[in-house]
Amino acid sequence: MAVDSPPLAGLNARSTVLQGSSAMALPLDLHLLQLYMVAVCVLVLAPGPDSLLVLTRSIADGRQAGVVATVGICVGNTVHSLLAAAGISALIAASASLFDLLRYAGGAYLAWIGLRSLWSVWTSRGAEPAVVVEAPAPAPAGRVFVQALLTNLLNPKIILFQLAFVPQFIAPHLGHVALQTFILGNIISVLGGVYLVGIAALSAGAARRVLSSPRVRTAMDGVAGVLFLGFAVRLLLTDRKFA
Repeated sequence: MAVDSPPLAGLNARSTVLQGSSAMALPLDLHLLQLYMVAVCVLVLAPGPDSLLVLTRSIADGRQAGVVATVGICVGNTVHSLLAAAGISALIAASASLFDLLRYAGGAYLAWIGLRSLWSVWTSRGAEPAVVVEAPAPAPAGRVFVQALLTNLLNPKIILFQLAFVPQFIAPHLGHVALQTFILGNIISVLGGVYLVGIAALSAGAARRVLSSPRVRTAMDGVAGVLFLGFAVRLLLTDRKFA
């Protein structure tokens, strides 16, 4: 019995080392990660300004514009994750002036998108309906990207999400809390990006039919304008509490 003890001890020590190296490679609690994935999948499916923007861009400008908008939103989510990991998001949320500045800027930007859509409905109100309408030239990819990026970055609700939701799935005993925050934040970006690309692909299939009907296009602009204004109002009413 005494002869067998050293190999067993060595095997246990080796297992401990492997577990330690695995934790260093991916400092996440597996059980918490599974719960987090389920919660994120539910949250990603909830409608919001990001999904509405991808939907409208895909229908108006085609599948490529929807994908470009998705890339802009994912870049914005990555920036939010980086700011949260660096502690900058906490500073913004703790400062009433900074948080209000971001909230007002984001609300104003969403309101501007909504008002622009409603203005296009107003200007086309007296136009004679045509049987076939030539589809307008798609918006430049750079402008779509910047619009999507700003829609995401100027949304303080994402900051509150990073500070209130993500920490619930962080395992402090594994260390590397900043890295855990960044990884979990980017999981949202990846899953959300897959979902938004799906929206772009499915909605772009109806783009040709929508653009051929001025009445349908006008109705789409009107609904999108009202929804964006609603998101703007909800953003302006966002509470700064996150704890």
